[in-house]
Amino acid sequence: MKRLINILLGQSVRDLFKYKSFFLLIFVLILADRFIKQISKSNRSGIQIPEFKTLSLQAAEYIFEVLPFQIFKWLTDYRTLLIIILLFLLKQLISMWPSSDMRRMHRLERERFGLFASLVSIHGKQVLWDAIAVGVVVMITCFWILLCFALSFFTWNLYQSTYSLLMFLVFSGMVFPISMAGFSFSSKLAVISKGSFSQKLKLYFELFTNRRVASGAWLFFLVRIVIEAIFVVILPLTVLWTMDNAVVRVIIAGAIATPVYSFLKMASFKFFLYIYRPYSLVEEEYKVYYQD
Repeated sequence: MKRLINILLGQSVRDLFKYKSFFLLIFVLILADRFIKQISKSNRSGIQIPEFKTLSLQAAEYIFEVLPFQIFKWLTDYRTLLIIILLFLLKQLISMWPSSDMRRMHRLERERFGLFASLVSIHGKQVLWDAIAVGVVVMITCFWILLCFALSFFTWNLYQSTYSLLMFLVFSGMVFPISMAGFSFSSKLAVISKGSFSQKLKLYFELFTNRRVASGAWLFFLVRIVIEAIFVVILPLTVLWTMDNAVVRVIIAGAIATPVYSFLKMASFKFFLYIYRPYSLVEEEYKVYYQD
């Protein structure tokens, strides 16, 4: 445990300041600021928040009685496919590209203009492999959520209780740390230069079949979700929503979100190297890092 803490904290902070590669949230924060200010132009005093009991009952009615039909409608709309493609391309930008850069870092191959070189080093086969891996984790996540929905929907029909909504949210939420690990590990395995398509896929399935990998990833990404929610989402959005000066609010929001997000990206790569060290394909790829 002491060694793991040293890897996640000590080495991550050191490499973060050494390479300075992931301070890329400012543009996103500016877009979020513009969007929030457009919303805030509406009269906030006219917004009435209903009581919690009424709100939770309305949420339960929406999720169990309205949302399934809306999801079916979305799935039969061609624009949904376009959105999925755009989301996958965004995933490549915020996950595959940094993973390629961090791969070069930990192999001591990163030189000047390293971020650009990491982008052009990504190959089509790697993107295809990542797409298949993402498809796998999406199917597993959807299956789990559908199972939780079926059980919760059964109790909703029996009792019409908001506890059905709570049960659905709690049990379906249990899969999200593993889902997030799947999205994270897919790009990290994709950028490995050696190994066949099936060898990488076998390593990827260790996340779902190996108890050591699954439990470690679940705990790590649960902590990451909590930290990211607070420092990358809640606090920056609060600053963007409440402060008036555009420059000041973007600077403060960026000062909160960017270092935390960058650190979590670096720590996630360190954790991947830690949890997958027993596997020869990963160990051979990062031999220099492990020897150091």
